[in-house]
Amino acid sequence: MSTPTQRKHLPLITNSAGGGCGKTPAYGMVDPYVIQRDGPKRDVKINPLFSIPTVAHIEITYACMEDCIMCYNPTRTKVGDRDKEIVWDIVKTLAAQRVPHTYLIGGEPTYGYTQKELEDMVDYLSDNGSSVTIVTNGQILLKNFNPRLACFGVSIHGSTPEAHDAITQRKGSWKKAVRAVRQYVEDGHDVRIVPVVMGRNHDDMYRIAELAWELGAESIYYDIYEPGGIGEVNSHDDTLHMQPSIPELKVAIGQIVQAHDDLPFKGSIGIGTAIPYCFDERLIERNMFENCGVGTYFCAITNTGDLRMCNQSKMRLGNVLERPIHDIWMDPLFDDVFRTLKWVQEPCASCPVLEDCGGGCKVDEGCASGELCIDRIVRGLSPDLKLKLSSDQVFKQQLRDDYPQEWRRFKPNRYLAVTDMYADVGDILFKTRYQTVRITADEQAMIESIQHADGVVDEHDFVEAFVADVEADELRKFVSRLEQAGAIDVIGAGR
Repeated sequence: MSTPTQRKHLPLITNSAGGGCGKTPAYGMVDPYVIQRDGPKRDVKINPLFSIPTVAHIEITYACMEDCIMCYNPTRTKVGDRDKEIVWDIVKTLAAQRVPHTYLIGGEPTYGYTQKELEDMVDYLSDNGSSVTIVTNGQILLKNFNPRLACFGVSIHGSTPEAHDAITQRKGSWKKAVRAVRQYVEDGHDVRIVPVVMGRNHDDMYRIAELAWELGAESIYYDIYEPGGIGEVNSHDDTLHMQPSIPELKVAIGQIVQAHDDLPFKGSIGIGTAIPYCFDERLIERNMFENCGVGTYFCAITNTGDLRMCNQSKMRLGNVLERPIHDIWMDPLFDDVFRTLKWVQEPCASCPVLEDCGGGCKVDEGCASGELCIDRIVRGLSPDLKLKLSSDQVFKQQLRDDYPQEWRRFKPNRYLAVTDMYADVGDILFKTRYQTVRITADEQAMIESIQHADGVVDEHDFVEAFVADVEADELRKFVSRLEQAGAIDVIGAGR
């Protein structure tokens, strides 16, 4: 499932000093094991961005009223009272450990949980500094839902009822999903449309983006179909035309790029599934390339608490009900199994941007041995056939380093939360609706002064309060960076 982009440490003030697994595995989960292939040709590894994952998917149920042909879930088991008790323990655990962004996903979260139960989870997580997204198929409408929710992710896989319903295998599902999007937008929620790109719908991506735009969605993130769970079984049926061929994927990316160029969404048009950076230079040109975040900022958690590196992985690296999530995330085992890249093979092993790209989608039940391997779309290619990349070609989004001539008035964004729970290992963080940023202790003090201010903050007063320690120009840049990161809302001109 697509996740909001999580950036590396973005210094906000340029002159500041920087400051065991579950006993009963469910659904075919296995203990981790090392896969040795070519490995990188130099001393390089993937590094976690923070000392905890900053985005965690909680699979609160595997039940669903739809029967999507490409579903990556391992089962469609129903929700029971005991399941809900364990899920609540997971929610409370992640809240207590201040995970910045949590997704409530399934299966279908609205199938087996009441609106009140979901709203209670949103409140609990929000009270403890997490920004919450619910991923839904839109078949059960949550009208006037808790306004503290950061985002609804709604799955729409076709621009027409016929195309979408054939994928969900539920007649009328497109109509209900579209109705849900309209209602959530009307209720004032951010809505992200989440299509899955398959062979059968690869040429419908632009029209889906147009539909999302017409419905008022905030953003659209495309997931590329990868075999897993129920979808892995179905993928052997050629008549379903599920896995896109490389030419079909090129067509789909072309349409996604065109939508990016044509449709000015408030948020992003992006690709949620990792694609090797070398696969299509159009994504590099538009800064649309993404690593999926596996092992750097993202994890998935089953409804029994097992932590995996992504929703399709069967390796359980620990259980959050048995060990703190920080201990699991930073365990050398995680490095040895995944981040050291021993499982990588050519043409990726010698790539100059391997540590950033990671070889595209890394979990594939179709791998010849073990589940970790470089993406199928570059597997087996000669290094001479891929786009030559260098580290200076991979541009990261940066916060602008400027400020307006006039003074500003602002207030903290309602999704802003700061945590210094992991300060002893070098991580003081603030999170906004969709971002997580590492800050220094000095920056924490300034942000908390904004949070605790009585009403609206005048930028001139803010500068006066801290100018003895930091130059005025740097403080004004700091305010600009907070605005760009979504930490504050500028509401007018100051004095």
